[in-house]
Amino acid sequence: MKLPSPWAGQLLDGLTREEDYKTWPKGSKLSFQINGEPVCHFVRSGVMTLERFDDALLMGTVTAPLALGWMSATSSRMILRAKGPCEIATIPFEQVMALVEQKQLWDLVAKHMLHITNKLFIYNEILTAPTTYDLICYQLISLLQEPESTRSSTAAYQYILDRTRLSRSSVMKMLAELKKGGYIQLEQGKLVAIHYLPPGF
Repeated sequence: MKLPSPWAGQLLDGLTREEDYKTWPKGSKLSFQINGEPVCHFVRSGVMTLERFDDALLMGTVTAPLALGWMSATSSRMILRAKGPCEIATIPFEQVMALVEQKQLWDLVAKHMLHITNKLFIYNEILTAPTTYDLICYQLISLLQEPESTRSSTAAYQYILDRTRLSRSSVMKMLAELKKGGYIQLEQGKLVAIHYLPPGF
């Protein structure tokens, strides 16, 4: 889920120029529409979060290289937020499509889109997990795959709350039970290790 598309770098090379890029500081928010027109964002350095516009639900953390903004129906409801300085080229969607046609990059775009669609399917599976326990397990595994800087600075319960609509009390209770049972290791609320997550709890 956290690996960039293997074709994103090639899309950046084929669709952007050096002068297209601007450095955005930490905390910057970018929409996928400018003056009502869809845009694509090409991120060549940095880490960003993808958040739902309506309720700020954190959809995930994404790392350069990135080529985002291909699905207007989805992208119009999302924003990007820079977790640190990021180099980004923002180009109108119609201009991007014209370049794709001009340079005959359709095969590359199709492969990239298959990768993105697969990620969306996996994410949907996570969000529709049948039980609270299953959803928490998915998020704990995801947290363990984050960089050390994220794991050491983010409480496990907060990581889960930011990415789900579970109640704080249910998340805290489940984490306490998992820690008590020796299934996970938490230090000052930070996830250190997952020893074993039983299939049911």
